[in-house]
Parts: sequence; structure tokens; C-alpha cells
Amino acid sequence: MTSCRDVALRRLYVKLSLFFHQNVIIFDNFLYLRIKFNFFCMLIIEFEDEAIETLIITGQSNDKRYKKLASNAPFKKDLSKVILILRSVSNTKELVRYGQLHYEALKYELAGKYSIRIGYNSKYRLIFEEFDNGIRINLIEINEHYGDK
Repeated sequence: MTSCRDVALRRLYVKLSLFFHQNVIIFDNFLYLRIKFNFFCMLIIEFEDEAIETLIITGQSNDKRYKKLASNAPFKKDLSKVILILRSVSNTKELVRYGQLHYEALKYELAGKYSIRIGYNSKYRLIFEEFDNGIRINLIEINEHYGDK
């Protein structure tokens, strides 16, 4: 016969398992949470330009380069997803796992910089520099990858 405590423990287990993606264990009537160490490590994001910082944080921009983008709802949604992914990884090498971002090192006049795509079929990309082996990045600009076609 199960007690009320066991039923409550099972319900809590199900809720925590959904939230923490199956990293919850019940052992001797106690809940244990499995957490990887790098779960707490975050990519440090800095901004070179105040206009891009305002666009990312508030979704608004008075800068002429980003004013059109600030009114584009699908773009802002995609940008917030990209920033969420950037905040969830511990270094830039983990961005390779996200194929839709097309993380790449840039060449020619942008050598030494890296980019990721904003949105799945978007022509916009986020340009940044890496420091400290990819643990810290400096966001430089959002630009059109293929020009305005």
C-alpha cells in the first residue's frame, strides 16, 4: 500500500523530471538532482556597440542601422532564440552542435571574427570576436550576409 508521502514524492518527481530533462533520481525516498558542472558555466557576452545592446536587451533601437530590424517581429523572435542559445553554452565551440546557426570563422577583411546566423532562413548574421578560448565574446554588429537582394 502506498502512502500519501509516496504519492506526493512521485508527483514531485514527474514535475522535476519534465523541468530538468530526466536528471532526477529517487533513492531511499529522497529526490536527487543530477547536475553537470558545466550547467552553471555561461558564455560571457559583451557589447562593442550600444545600439546592438539596446536592440538585444529591449527589442527597440533608435540607430538607423537597426531601426528596420526592431520593427520586424520574426527577426526579434529569432534574435532572442540566438541570444538564449549563446547564454546556454559554456564556450563558442559548443555552437557547432547547433547546425542552424552556421557558426563559422570569417575570412578576408573580417578575419579574426566569427559569425552565427540569426534565424533558420535569415540573411542576417551576428558578428563577434572571441576571447579567452571562446569563453568570452564581444558582439560587434548585425549585418546582412548577402546584401539586400
